[in-house]
Amino acid sequence: MMTTVLHDFNFSAYDQFLAEIEGQPVEWAPGRSLEVHPQYDARMFALAKEFEGSDYFDKNFKRTLMQKQHEEITEDDVDEIARTSEDFFDVRAITSVVIFNERRMDGMWASMTEKGILRRLLQRLQSLTPEGFPNF
Repeated sequence: MMTTVLHDFNFSAYDQFLAEIEGQPVEWAPGRSLEVHPQYDARMFALAKEFEGSDYFDKNFKRTLMQKQHEEITEDDVDEIARTSEDFFDVRAITSVVIFNERRMDGMWASMTEKGILRRLLQRLQSLTPEGFPNF
């Protein structure tokens, strides 16, 4: 049976980018309202846009996280999941919330990229992708 990937995500291109910026602090600067905001590389926005448009993005991540008993999750928990989880759907939901939540938590991406957590999440997600995804 041949599967069709509806909205692919370029893991290898973004892995290179995330490797480049790992350990590099994200600069923060005042915006229009004089509040400081992280100044991300344009490739970070491209990564987020491509991921959210892909089948890897869990549009129901809140429900998935609740089902996986992750109502309260710390950065250390996210890193542990990125390093050890064998659950594709868990990693998919966690990655989705990290990508999505920059809108609500300025600096989420900064923390996740500086420490290499986002890179590990994406590597784990790719390695756990089941045969036939997303058509299974």
